[in-house]
Amino acid sequence: MNQTVAVVLSGCGVYDGSEITEAVGVVIALSQAGLRYTFYAPDRAQMHVVDHAHGQESSETRNILSEAARIARGEIRPLAELDAAQHCAIVFPGGFGAAKNLTTFVKDGADAVLYDDVRAAVRPFVQQQKPVVALCAAPLVQGLIARDEGLSGVRITFGSYAEGQTMAAALASWGQSHVETPVDQACVDVAHRFVSAPAYMYGAATPAEVFASCQAAVAALKSLLS
Repeated sequence: MNQTVAVVLSGCGVYDGSEITEAVGVVIALSQAGLRYTFYAPDRAQMHVVDHAHGQESSETRNILSEAARIARGEIRPLAELDAAQHCAIVFPGGFGAAKNLTTFVKDGADAVLYDDVRAAVRPFVQQQKPVVALCAAPLVQGLIARDEGLSGVRITFGSYAEGQTMAAALASWGQSHVETPVDQACVDVAHRFVSAPAYMYGAATPAEVFASCQAAVAALKSLLS
């Protein structure tokens, strides 16, 4: 099997893109596990741009792919080019960009949908029973694709119910099961080949704890691949 993992970014920065510590932590953990990876991101405008120094929305327009390329050191491809046949798994780091740029959850709540390019990218992995991994807020992608594919009872985590209550409630409305999971552990649904981990869904988590979350997710992925 091709052991290259597709890592899908949603921009650059926790408030409007991929959470940088999570994205970097995931690829370090993949490297430690001996798994190659290729970066992808949607080639379209972000939902909006946030000034991270002041926490305020900006009038700028930024491209998701161009911003994600900052994390990927320029080595990144448009999400539309992702071919599941060339990859053994797909991984989604978190950050609010996962909710804003991969799904319509921020605008639509429980009525959210996946953006077309995201659905087209992740659907073949589910249909081919290849692992789908997500961190922090990105398990929204798992919940939505599970719903769209007619799956139910898929075990997914946003960490603690208290901190991820709105997303966990939406997950339940989509027919899936939220599993409370410590920050340094991963939730694994072996039957559906989904792995999720809390990372910064625990708002007080340290960078070391977030990296432990990334490592737990990658360890679970490697177990599924073996």
